[in-house]
Amino acid sequence: MPASPADGDQYAHQVARLVDDLEAALLRLLARTLAKDTKTDARTWAIERLAELQWLKAKAQRATAETMATVEQEIREAILAAYNHGTATAVHDLDRAGYDFTPGRMPAAETAVNLAHEPTVMVRRAAAMVPQILGAAYQQAVAAGAVDVLSGSSTRLAASQRVLDRLLADGIRGFTDARGRRWALDSYVEMAVRSTTGQAAVAGHVAQLQAVGVDLVVVSDAPRECPLCRRWEGKVLSLSGRVDVVTVPSVTDGRPVVAPVAGTLAEAKAAGFQHPNCRHRVTAYLPGASVLQVPEHDAEGYAAGQRQRALERKVREWKRREALALTPEATAGARRKVRAWQGEIRRHVNAHDLKRLRYREQAGTALAPLAH
Repeated sequence: MPASPADGDQYAHQVARLVDDLEAALLRLLARTLAKDTKTDARTWAIERLAELQWLKAKAQRATAETMATVEQEIREAILAAYNHGTATAVHDLDRAGYDFTPGRMPAAETAVNLAHEPTVMVRRAAAMVPQILGAAYQQAVAAGAVDVLSGSSTRLAASQRVLDRLLADGIRGFTDARGRRWALDSYVEMAVRSTTGQAAVAGHVAQLQAVGVDLVVVSDAPRECPLCRRWEGKVLSLSGRVDVVTVPSVTDGRPVVAPVAGTLAEAKAAGFQHPNCRHRVTAYLPGASVLQVPEHDAEGYAAGQRQRALERKVREWKRREALALTPEATAGARRKVRAWQGEIRRHVNAHDLKRLRYREQAGTALAPLAH
């Protein structure tokens, strides 16, 4: 099977679990610290909690640095594996099609190092921001707890819970990509890994095709395609830059064959094709042997898939809230929400014939309910 950006999913999931556990441990640390000494007066409690701010940030910095060092190594290994996977799929597909070629050696290590640079920089940038984001949320929670108690409008834990809930809704949030979009920590790192490893798989596949003299590729018909990629389904693309109607020799008998080239792979990518999470693949177009199929479009299926991801995020959010609730009431309320959103997922996947992916509903394994 040819490579696609979706091949990055397996590698991104491995790295995401590391980051999920880091985030869970940091949020748990934050919640446990806020829950200390609830019987003291508001002023004393606030002073004692703020005195632990630097300790909290230092501990967060150490934990983040240790995890991100492992994440960086995982990224380098994942990109190399993805690139090699891409070259292997190209060899397999050409061999299955009966194409006579000699694979040759590919500069995988050098390519992997180059591709790993951007996600590594992103991970380091995120790691540097975590203690500040966590510290700011902690200060807000302490201030809210003290002010609300002194004003008589709420209990200390209830006020702290409201601030903590804003953080827990999306995890540790505050990371901005090149397009100005804000991400939670786990989503930010996962996005970087999925995008780059997917690119590596495609790069390896394309490089192997070019190494054996294949210039034309055809885009697969992917289920539940997005609007960006729909226009390219079933189209022939050039790797070198040849466009329009191209006459090439048939691989079966050598006679001239007209190949309807819709554009270049680079042009398609510039227009949004093979974005992160894209499931479209390109495979060698062999004149005289490859048969172009009419793609089937499924806009409703794409919308259903996007809705499923939104529901999965809701389940993860409320699992975090349940695990890090500061009061029994907050725990019970979050648990009801988890069950409710899980019911929504169950009804949605049954209605749209989707596969339920329970691993995408899991919060970090470092989370455990707090003792009240």
